[in-house]
Parts: sequence; C-alpha cells; structure tokens
Amino acid sequence: MKVTGSTELYAVLGNPVRHSMSPVLQNAWIQAHGFKALYVALPVEPDNFEVALQGLAASDVCGLNITTPFKERAAAAALRQSDRVKLVGAANCLTLDRAGRGYDANNTDGDGLVADLDVRASDWRELAGQIVVLGAGGAARSILAALSAHSQKPIHVINRDQDRAQQIANQLNPEQIQVGTWQDLPQHLADASLVINATSQGLNNQSPFSPDFSPTQPDAVIYDTIYSPRMTAYLESAKASKRRYFDGLGMLAGQGALAFQYWFGVLPDIKGGLKTLEEAFAG
Repeated sequence: MKVTGSTELYAVLGNPVRHSMSPVLQNAWIQAHGFKALYVALPVEPDNFEVALQGLAASDVCGLNITTPFKERAAAAALRQSDRVKLVGAANCLTLDRAGRGYDANNTDGDGLVADLDVRASDWRELAGQIVVLGAGGAARSILAALSAHSQKPIHVINRDQDRAQQIANQLNPEQIQVGTWQDLPQHLADASLVINATSQGLNNQSPFSPDFSPTQPDAVIYDTIYSPRMTAYLESAKASKRRYFDGLGMLAGQGALAFQYWFGVLPDIKGGLKTLEEAFAG
C-alpha cells in the first residue's frame, strides 16, 4: 500500500483501541478495491472526544468507526443522524461532510450482525420459532432494532432490569418484542430458532455462563457477539446441544463492511473479511 499526499485517511476511535482488528479488516478491503486510502486506530482520552472529532473533520479524515465508550457521544456530536441512530441513540460509523466540516452518523452494529447471519446461517429468517436476545444494553438495542427491521418473528428480550428492557421494546416495536427475566429463560428458549448473547458475559473469560440450549429448535442458531475468546462457555453449551453456533467475529466483519459501503460506495466481500479476521486472530 503506497501512501502519498493524496491518500485518504480513515480511523477507528476508542479507549482502549490499540487492540482493534478493524485496521487489518479495512485495509485489506481498501487494497482489494484499489482505493488510495489508509485506515488506522486512534486512541482518544474521554475528555477530548468532541475536540478530537472537530480536529479530525478539519483535517479531512474521511470516515470514522466509533467504539467503546464513545458511541452515544458520537451520535450527539454528528451534523446529521440516520434514522437508525435516532432510534438507538448511538453511532459507530461517521462519514465526513466536507461542506459542513463535521460528520454524518450511522449505526451498522445490528445490521452487521444480520449481514453475518445472511452469510453464515442464510436460512435464519425461514426457521420456525422466536428470536431470543440476551441483554438490553447498547449492543442489544442496535441488534434489536436491526432484527425488528429484517424479520417479523417474535423477539424475546431477557434482561435483569425489566424496566430498561420494556422501554426498549416500547420504543422499537412493542407488538413484536416481549420482555422476560433470566429466571424465565428456559421457557423463552423453548422452540427458539435464534438466540443471541448481547451481554458482556464471557468476554475475556469473565463471568462465563452456559445456558441449556436443548429446548431450542434442533436447527437453531446460537450466536455470541463476543469474539475474545472465540469459543466461550456459552458456545460450548451450544456445541454440546448439537446446535449451530457462531462467535461475534462475523458481526465485526459485517458492521465493518457496511461502514466501508458508506464511505466508498461499494459493499466488500463479508466472507472474505471474516477470513481476514480469522487469520489475523489466529496469528
């Protein structure tokens, strides 16, 4: 990749962010499509986030991915918000508006998971049975919004804070989305076709949990948004129940591909992006 004075710059902002695999993913796609661009990771101190955005826009940094803990603040600081950003209150993808010297905000997190399902479990929409989403935090909100937009299946949200979960359901689609408790999880899993862990339980092997997936449909898809480690106790339980299971590395590829499409106007190969991430993760 040859860098010149005309090379466009893209970046992921977060704190921490040095561990991010997005530069590996995005630069592979940039090279494959022959764009004169470079993607880097930029750590930002929490007190400096809005100032950093202003400086990056003034310096013609063309696009940004936003990760923890800045997604809500990115949405608030944007010149314009997509309908999805307005709905979920968070942005993970910013695109430079050169005329306004600021950024337009999008959210590709939930749609990235759907895009991954379309690649790795393309029959998920046709399967009989409800969808179960574990958690009602920021990631879950984005996932629920995308699932509701892409499927008419009943969705059950399992969360400790019932009021928070009900508020999300009421905001998105109260007729489609029902709220349940962790104590009632077995009955919500009964005949489920898709179960998604949208909590941080199991991340870096912290607070692992392993639900019994035997009540789900035999062809159910068990999905963990976590990809570190790639095989969590949650997925081990799915494997023991002989269910299909996937980690969150594909969601990273999916949301990154949709961000790439916003910036460059072309959707890159998600399956190829996942392979790039798998190789980087293994190496």
